[in-house]
Amino acid sequence: MKIVVDTNVIFSGILSPKSKISDLLLNSDGIFEFSAPDFMLVELEKHDSKLMRLSGYTVAELDFIKSTLLKKMDLINLEAIRSEIWNQAFELTKEIDEFDTPFVALALEMSAFLWSGDKKLVKGLQKQGFELAIGVDELIKIRML
Repeated sequence: MKIVVDTNVIFSGILSPKSKISDLLLNSDGIFEFSAPDFMLVELEKHDSKLMRLSGYTVAELDFIKSTLLKKMDLINLEAIRSEIWNQAFELTKEIDEFDTPFVALALEMSAFLWSGDKKLVKGLQKQGFELAIGVDELIKIRML
């Protein structure tokens, strides 16, 4: 099953390496295929100091945890997304948070589910008929099958 991972999921995995989120990311080989936009690397780097402050990690510890989680996903260049998909994703996100457009666009392009911890985004997308949003509890149930 293809899953596009939002940056906030990785943040949660970094801050709580023994959480359900980290467990799903690290121990779902052969069940889920995780992907994310390649700009997630830059987005994460921008927040390194905040992540270290919140977690108490050293630079080396943070780098290790980030790389461990990111190894479990394919990072996709957004230039691969067709313009009509971008437009569709923008229409879905413009009233919610247009900064989430790349994640929705990638999910649409890949015919994948979108895993986001952003409840406002998920509820807003579902209101518009976007059925590809999925949460941690649903992923755990699927993995158990």
